[in-house]
Amino acid sequence: MRAELRPAERMRQVLMAHLDHEGVQTLIETAATCDEANDYLQSGDYELALQTALPLVLLQTPIISERAREIAIMALDHLVDRAVATGRPRQALNYLEQWLRLEPNALYPMVRRAEILQFELGDFDAAWNAYLQVLRHHPNNIEAMVGLAELSLMEGNPERAYPYVTRAWQILAQSRWAYTPSVRTFTALFEGLYDVTAGVLAWLGVPEESERLLEEAIRRLGGSDALKRRLQSLRDILYNNSTDENEAD
Repeated sequence: MRAELRPAERMRQVLMAHLDHEGVQTLIETAATCDEANDYLQSGDYELALQTALPLVLLQTPIISERAREIAIMALDHLVDRAVATGRPRQALNYLEQWLRLEPNALYPMVRRAEILQFELGDFDAAWNAYLQVLRHHPNNIEAMVGLAELSLMEGNPERAYPYVTRAWQILAQSRWAYTPSVRTFTALFEGLYDVTAGVLAWLGVPEESERLLEEAIRRLGGSDALKRRLQSLRDILYNNSTDENEAD
């Protein structure tokens, strides 16, 4: 008859069965690869950082795959900016698609994609759809609302811009932002918001109120050159209309 194992012996066997020397070695090696990818990132070799980190994202080891994903996303962030700065917007879009595969429906790359389509490529239909996609997943994103309002005004459709402008003001304090809050990012966004608001007010038949709004915006935003140009254009229109009316009389 087989002798029953003592409790201490059973515990020893269970412990020994769980020892995983290969697992230790694998973690050390993959951590070293993560360190290598991070070194590439810190030295500015973003493409190599990305290519080094990406295979680790697929690992079934969360502590490694999560760190690798973070490194890959930081590398993609830099690569998108570099591609736009060097006149390669389509390459920037490719990087953003990679980003969204790593982080599905993430707010920043979705907004960035829409902005590149709008401002860099002038593909307004694609930009419109991209902004709508942002709002489907992030209904309080103010950048998408301003973008849709801008596109509506660009095509001469202030009526379509109206609900986006109104909603942007309604949710201002509770809005979701793709960009890190700072004076620079706030100022850039609010320039756009005041601009489209002025356009909608002019369409509603109150250009003088639009003029006062732009004056207030310039005062609050520290003398925005973009809004000064918008104000001058509005005043030119108002002055010409007034002159035409006087001549007609």
